[in-house]
Amino acid sequence: MNDEQVYYNFNFWFDGKCHNNVDNYEKGYYVYEIYKNIILELNDIPSDGYIVVLGTNRCVSFDLLCNHFGKERCIGYDLFNPTDHSRVIVKDCTTLTDLDNIPIAFCHNDLGNFPLTPKLKMYGQEWATKNVIEGGYFLGLNNNNSREFNLEKRMNDLNFKNIQFKDIEKEKEYEMSNIKKYVIDCHMLSRKCHVS
Repeated sequence: MNDEQVYYNFNFWFDGKCHNNVDNYEKGYYVYEIYKNIILELNDIPSDGYIVVLGTNRCVSFDLLCNHFGKERCIGYDLFNPTDHSRVIVKDCTTLTDLDNIPIAFCHNDLGNFPLTPKLKMYGQEWATKNVIEGGYFLGLNNNNSREFNLEKRMNDLNFKNIQFKDIEKEKEYEMSNIKKYVIDCHMLSRKCHVS
């Protein structure tokens, strides 16, 4: 992971200079809208299992989940915890192992980004997807990602059914008018299928 570790530092993610397009991860960050208008409205997230966010930053979006599902059910992982959030585990997610395994009802992989930290992003995804329980959800990118990883096939191979955001938008069941088109085009929810 050495080639990426130059980005595993506090200043890069929290100094605000490089992240204006994501509102410095505050309420204007597209993830806040996704959680508020889609995830909190899902009525079939399993009642067992944890609500997990890989990459919590300042926990603004993460707190939406904590307030909705209950703090004790939510776990966040990040390299840093500048807000001293009680439910964030400070950890380099490339060091997650089977010893960290937990049952997951919902997970969002918001670690780093594919242009700069693809190994981190994929490592977190691999760890989390094997922990998602039957009927649980995984929020992440689809094949329309900057590295052109075939994430849709990867999730299918792991027994997930992919639901594209562009299809969710067409159904008009959720309020998505504040979510930009490029975000809709590159995101999907994947649901762990029942094992037969």
